[in-house]
Amino acid sequence: MRSFAAVLVLAFYVLSVQADEIGEIGEYYNEVKEHLDDEHGLYRTEISINTEGGIYPALGTYQENITFYWGSEGGYVWLVLVKWTGKYASRREYGEVLYIEPELTWDHGTEEVAFQYVLSHDWDGNDTEYCWWYAGGELLQSSAFNSVSYH
Repeated sequence: MRSFAAVLVLAFYVLSVQADEIGEIGEYYNEVKEHLDDEHGLYRTEISINTEGGIYPALGTYQENITFYWGSEGGYVWLVLVKWTGKYASRREYGEVLYIEPELTWDHGTEEVAFQYVLSHDWDGNDTEYCWWYAGGELLQSSAFNSVSYH
C-alpha cells in the first residue's frame, strides 16, 4: 500500500511539474506574439508558394504561406517562431512552431522546439486541432480535439 501511495505522490509531482512547464511555455508564447510586429521585435522572412493558384498533379489547388521570425543578438541569429497557412484541394491548415531562445555558446547553441500547434479545417466544416508541448527535447504533453460539422 505504501508503494501505491508513493507512486500517486510521484505521479502528482510529475503532473505538477509538467503543468508549470506548460504554463511557462504559454507565457513565453504570449511574449513572442506581443513582439511579432513591433519595430524592435523580431526579423521576419516570408515565403509564398504557388501565388498564381496553379493546379498541381495529385494535389489539385495548392497554396502555402510560411513566415519565419528570427531573434538576433551579437551577430548570432536564431529561429523563434514559424507560422504557416495552407490551402489545399481537400482542406485548409494553420500551424505554428515555437522555439525556445537558445543559450549562446561558442558553437552557437541549438534551437529547441517548445510548442507546436496545427489546425486542419476540411471542406465539410470539420476541424481538428493538435498541440504538442516540449521541454529539454522531450515531449511533455500532447492533445488533439475534433469538432464535426453536421449538415
